[in-house]
Amino acid sequence: MGDAVAPYPDLHPDLWPLVRAMEADPDPTPDHLRSIATLRAAVAAMETTLPPLPSDVTTHDWSLHCNGRNVPLRSYATANPRAEVLLYIHGGGWSLGTLRGHDHVCADIALDTGMRVVSIDYALAPEQPYPTALNECVAALNRLTSGQSPLGAAPLIWLGGDSAGGNLALGTALKTNRAAGLFLIYPATDPICRASSYATHADAPYLSRAMMHRCWRDYLGTAPADAFSAPATSNPANLPPAILLTAALDPLLGDGEALAATLLAASKLIWHEKAEGMIHGFIRWRSQSPAAASAFSRATQALARAMDRT
Repeated sequence: MGDAVAPYPDLHPDLWPLVRAMEADPDPTPDHLRSIATLRAAVAAMETTLPPLPSDVTTHDWSLHCNGRNVPLRSYATANPRAEVLLYIHGGGWSLGTLRGHDHVCADIALDTGMRVVSIDYALAPEQPYPTALNECVAALNRLTSGQSPLGAAPLIWLGGDSAGGNLALGTALKTNRAAGLFLIYPATDPICRASSYATHADAPYLSRAMMHRCWRDYLGTAPADAFSAPATSNPANLPPAILLTAALDPLLGDGEALAATLLAASKLIWHEKAEGMIHGFIRWRSQSPAAASAFSRATQALARAMDRT
């Protein structure tokens, strides 16, 4: 009988088993009170369960030197890729994400669009607070636009990312003014977390308002927020056209919806969808949720159509 009751209001039934599994965690400690080591161990454990990448996607690992370290990057391409490139910046609250954790996201973008996709293993907070990660993303975009990367020349380079990665994509676009477009999935834009969705979905599955506040503190450290770290107040005239996917049951929903409205008013919104019944992080569970897979596919199809028009 309990299975007939949604574990969170309006949650898509596809995600009920996943959320119930989250709720069954024997450790009652909220995520925002767990140590970075504990959170990263959970991410690493999840990554051990990921299947191999599709055989029709080839990867190539390379690096660039920035901030006194070699920054790892990974390229994904199909057998006959397009010339256009998407620099995709993974999510994870600026402190938890990895290349491996977003392998399938990047591979599926390459398959769905034909673009060559590059993922960056940027420096993580709190050990490396703002602006370290942003500087590395800027360096990666500069390397790609210079034609001096293993990918060679590219006629168009897009920036993309989910959550914290969407934030970094926005910051990189504003910092460089070199991106042809943006591919954003539930981006974080406001360290004040002032949108009403932060109250409505304060205790949503997977990401709470308290955890989002903790992520912002870890990322910014002692640095004050500015237009590049907190792009909620950025001038849309300084942004390229964008494709935007948000989740209806996400604390970050208001960040994305406000950005969509701003871009629409500036005639820079190519495509936008609010995925009903979805929570933050839903693109990670495409293999378990046909609805999540479908929403992600509609976003990548929008990106493919944008490439076809260029």
